[in-house]
Amino acid sequence: MDSTTDLLQRIMRQVEARLREELEREEPQSISEMEERLRALMQDIACFSIGAWLEEMDGKYAPPEVSCPCGQTAQYVRRREGVILTLFDRVRFCRAYYLCPHCHQGHYPLDERMGYQPGCLTPGLTSIAGRVGAAIPFERASDFLKHLCGISLSENTIRSATQGIGKEALSQEEEWLAESQDPAGLLEHARLPPERKPRRLYGSLDGVKVPMQNEWRELKVGCWYTEKDKVNAPFSMETGERARATQITYYADIAEAADFGHLLWATGYQRLAEQASELVFVADGAAWIWNLVQEHFPEAIQIVDWYHAVEYIAPIANAVFGENTPESQAWREQVRSDLWEGRFQDVLAAFEEWFGHSKAGQLARKAWTYYTNNRERMRYPEYRAKGLRIGSGTVESGCKQIGTQRLKVAGARWSVDGARKVAKARAALLSAQWDTITARMGCLPRAA
Repeated sequence: MDSTTDLLQRIMRQVEARLREELEREEPQSISEMEERLRALMQDIACFSIGAWLEEMDGKYAPPEVSCPCGQTAQYVRRREGVILTLFDRVRFCRAYYLCPHCHQGHYPLDERMGYQPGCLTPGLTSIAGRVGAAIPFERASDFLKHLCGISLSENTIRSATQGIGKEALSQEEEWLAESQDPAGLLEHARLPPERKPRRLYGSLDGVKVPMQNEWRELKVGCWYTEKDKVNAPFSMETGERARATQITYYADIAEAADFGHLLWATGYQRLAEQASELVFVADGAAWIWNLVQEHFPEAIQIVDWYHAVEYIAPIANAVFGENTPESQAWREQVRSDLWEGRFQDVLAAFEEWFGHSKAGQLARKAWTYYTNNRERMRYPEYRAKGLRIGSGTVESGCKQIGTQRLKVAGARWSVDGARKVAKARAALLSAQWDTITARMGCLPRAA
């Protein structure tokens, strides 16, 4: 009898025995009970099958010795039981154990060949646990996995998996940074054929405050994206956008602006930003953002987000004419229209008119300063004529999804290290980079 037939018969005997045992139990009282019992049965059979398959791969007759990494020979001792946590639950199996008399290190050749470690989560389970932990709070994630998949993992194990993936994302970013500073790589980018280079690439940066254990820190978020070509689609005067962003990749960190600038450059290098025919940054007026853009991508077109620009107008109108009055609405619409059409001097004059006003004076001066400082980034008629986006909703969505929805959940207080890793894991999840990151990883230990 060949090994495949022997394995198949062993599994089928187990399936028949377990199924018979289940069918001989008291009849289920509802379809839900039937579903739960059969799901548990299938999990048991899957775990048995994995264990049996591994034992079959290990072979019935263990060789007396195997090579040891130290260069000597490890001797067979006996078969030992191992436990791994899989997508189906815990799997128990026996395999050959060897001990090297020279370096005194023990070896499990099967474990090494299959890429798992005893007592650890398999890469597949690590990916599932980390994905759920990146999406929802760890405590809820544990309950979610139990009820949806029948997998019992502690809150700490899910935290470990999520942060482990974030750690691997950080490692990849460090590799990107090294690549982006290699002159040979830059030269190779420059020699790429035109069809490989982006025609128009967008970048955006923003920040959101998140709770640490003793303070609030700014999580900086960046993204790269393109947009679906809608040549004749009208611009929205509310958002400054007319087409949906696509091919979005996010990155995030809790870092000083200069360090985040290195990440900006490294991620941009991966998207061939320095080789784009047209590179466009859309963001709010924060000085740190434009300083980084000017430092790393000085040739880029710089645009202040339309929504952030016009949000200075309404408070002035309400302070002068009263909140939501017809006069307030008319003044607000006139100033916004002037800005939309490029009548910049008329906009500044409208602010200057209220410098001496008791309620609106400070607001008007603040708006005037903001507009004056960003004048060259507010040429909205020119940008629209070129078909450029003037709204930064993509990065604001990133701040919301990474910072607000995951890190600012009720009761959360993060260590800086933990917040960084979870943010990077969630950024990978939102950027279709999850499988790339998890493929780099091995097994992760189960947390207590």
